[in-house]
Amino acid sequence: MQIQITGKKIETSEALRTLAENKIQEIAKKYALTPVECSVTFSKDKHIINCDIEMHLARDIYVRAHEETLDAYLSLDQAIETFEKRLRRHKKRLIDHYKKRDIKHERVSGSRYVINAHEEQEVEADNPLVIAEMKTNIPTLTLSDAVMHLDLSDAQAILFNNEVRNQLNVVYRRPDGNIGWIAPSLNSPS
Repeated sequence: MQIQITGKKIETSEALRTLAENKIQEIAKKYALTPVECSVTFSKDKHIINCDIEMHLARDIYVRAHEETLDAYLSLDQAIETFEKRLRRHKKRLIDHYKKRDIKHERVSGSRYVINAHEEQEVEADNPLVIAEMKTNIPTLTLSDAVMHLDLSDAQAILFNNEVRNQLNVVYRRPDGNIGWIAPSLNSPS
C-alpha cells in the first residue's frame, strides 16, 4: 500500500508523518484491508488545522474522514477515530454484501468538471469558468449500494447507474442530515 502524507500551507514534522503512517498501517492490519493507496493531508486555514484521510479500497470504494482542530496531532487522532468508526460500521456489510452478489460490476464512462466558484462572479452567469475536465467511471449499483458508498466516502452526492431501473440516479446528503434520492420518473413522456 502506498501512503502519501502531505501538508498544505503547513509543514509536517517527521514525527507527525511517522505517527500518521503507523496509524494507517495499524488500521489496515486490524481490519484486514488491502487498500490500493491512502492519503493523509494536513492543511491550515487561519488557525484551524484540517486532517483529511482518504483510503482507496477495491472496486472504487473510497473511505474518507475529515476533522478540524487547533492541533495537528489532535486532528489526526479525531480523523483516525472517525475513519475507524466508518470502517467498523460498514466492514461486515461490505463483506457479506459482496459475497452474496454474483454479478460483474459494470462502469459507464462519463466526464467530471470542476468549476471555480470564486472566478464565477467575474464571468457571465451563462458561461461558468471550467477549471478541470476529467474522465470518470459511473458505477452500476443498487440503491442500497449507492447509499453505502455515499456513507463511506463522506461525499455530498454520488451519481450511479441504478441496477434495477437501468437509469442514472443520484443519492445526496440533505441539509437535515437525511439522504435524498433523485431518479427519473418511470412514467415520464419520451
